[in-house]
Amino acid sequence: MTLSTSDADGRPDARILILKNVDRRGWHFASKAGSPKAMQVDSQPQVALTFYWPALGRQIRLRGIATLLPAEECAADFLGRPVGARISAVASRQSEALEDEWQLEANISETKALLKANPDYVSPAWRVYTVAPDTVEFWQGASDRNHKRLRYHLTDDGQEWESAHLWP
Repeated sequence: MTLSTSDADGRPDARILILKNVDRRGWHFASKAGSPKAMQVDSQPQVALTFYWPALGRQIRLRGIATLLPAEECAADFLGRPVGARISAVASRQSEALEDEWQLEANISETKALLKANPDYVSPAWRVYTVAPDTVEFWQGASDRNHKRLRYHLTDDGQEWESAHLWP
């Protein structure tokens, strides 16, 4: 999925992430604290998610508020990741400039040793957020460009969903 956020200057930012889960609270994704996406979500929790299936000509767009899940859920998610993914999450200084490749290799070596000695280690920087949508739009492409669009919007009181067919 694509997660879209806004930076401190209001400029949009988007990146592809893995959808971790969907439950009654919303759509879940993970991030490392201190990463640009986590800092953007923490300062401006209004985000958008986009799913696109080009072979089917389908898209789903969601907009809503991202909320950090409890620490125990973040820890469970971290421990549920493959060991290589945990090593990468701990060793990486996500989105910072990498001056020398040896820095990354050294961090990976140190992290492998840390996790081998402490297999239940949980990175305190690991976060899982959920996006509770207030708007969901379904789009079905058509070869004649007469696309089908259906939007659901949560009422202001949060009790009901209103739907509308949209122009292509």
